[in-house]
Amino acid sequence: MPMIDATDYVRTMEPFLKKLPELLRTPAAAPGLRFYGTGESVHWPVQSNCNIFAALAVLSTAPELPPEKREECEILALRLLRYTLRTHLTGDLDATDGKRWGHHWISVLGLERMNHGLNAIRDRLTAEDHARLRTLMLSESEWLLDCYPVEADMIGTSGKNRPESNIWNGGMLLRTALEYPDAPRAGEFLEKSTRFLLNGLSHPLDAAGETRYRGRPLREWHVGPNFTLNWSLDHHGYLNVGYMIIALSNLAMLHFHCRERGFTPPPELYHHVKDLWETVREFTFPDGRLLRIGGDTRSRYTYCQCYAVPVWLMAADLFGDPAATRFEIGCLALIRK
Repeated sequence: MPMIDATDYVRTMEPFLKKLPELLRTPAAAPGLRFYGTGESVHWPVQSNCNIFAALAVLSTAPELPPEKREECEILALRLLRYTLRTHLTGDLDATDGKRWGHHWISVLGLERMNHGLNAIRDRLTAEDHARLRTLMLSESEWLLDCYPVEADMIGTSGKNRPESNIWNGGMLLRTALEYPDAPRAGEFLEKSTRFLLNGLSHPLDAAGETRYRGRPLREWHVGPNFTLNWSLDHHGYLNVGYMIIALSNLAMLHFHCRERGFTPPPELYHHVKDLWETVREFTFPDGRLLRIGGDTRSRYTYCQCYAVPVWLMAADLFGDPAATRFEIGCLALIRK
């Protein structure tokens, strides 16, 4: 079977790099920084800025690019990251709408999705960058600890069906605890991270589960099932294959983060991963397109689709599943087209 390597991805990103300068802007109050798009404090502009940072940070390490292009990517990545750090509630700069971002049910998602970029460029951060990052992560983690409940329900209209958000919030608490074990509340971060993660891919039978996590059986951690007995997901008003992938993608990002940083991943990170993977695999066309039998206002093969890539990498890594590699090859061809 043919394999994809970094060269295929770098080549696919070349049109993006040519277009990007038209989409970057400079904040008047901080001419040394850059932001992507509108630069506002609400979550989609923040996430977009984080995503572009991550892409550029990884490209800055790609030997397939010439040295001058890698240097350009690194400079831009750091300027975008610093805009994100300084416009947070813990920072010293307002975003373009005169506000700062953070302490919201979705505020850490951009941070989770940019983390591979942060790992790629971590050794090029200044002492100030590291200090700002630590302050931000502790602030968000303490807010999750004190202000955000762990909820789950298989019925979407209840407002408590939260597989993906439980996972990304648990991921933030886990990463903060692992990165800053000297933090006064690191133990509390790990405790609530476990509850968030075990109530991500949660299943009705978990209510009687005896597998032990951090010394207690699963049933004691269980808040509710987000999935039905046959692993369907009632999310955003329909059987949502895209959000099954979204949930797995955040676990995949944590899986590879632990590898990159040399951390031992906790067992709760892999809770039901194989069960859900074997389900979504059957809801994927041979060329990697998700078989979405329902939909909402998101474009069918963009938002949820793009998060399948880390899922496929995890499935190949953990389970050696050849379907994952076939999906990746087909999807990359579709993106190029």
